[in-house]
Amino acid sequence: MLMATRDSMEQLITEIKDKIDTAKKELDETNRNGYDVDSEYTNAQTNLEQAEAEIEHMKLSANHQQREQLHRLHLQVSQVLNDMYLDQVDLNEYS
Repeated sequence: MLMATRDSMEQLITEIKDKIDTAKKELDETNRNGYDVDSEYTNAQTNLEQAEAEIEHMKLSANHQQREQLHRLHLQVSQVLNDMYLDQVDLNEYS
């Protein structure tokens, strides 16, 4: 089994944190402006879903400490995704 390198972990974490930041901005903008969910919002949501798969894939070759780090990252992704899903439901109910 190949071990996850520090570089590959750092790269993945950076990419996923960027995706989280983008999704939070879309979520905030949608909430603040009351816009319908647009393609940028949907793309941010899709990117987070892909990030979850990337995290799971990286866990396969991660050591214990890296798995803990990936787990924490997964929790962050899940929180933002849940907020996005709930917002979509709210926006659809009031539109």
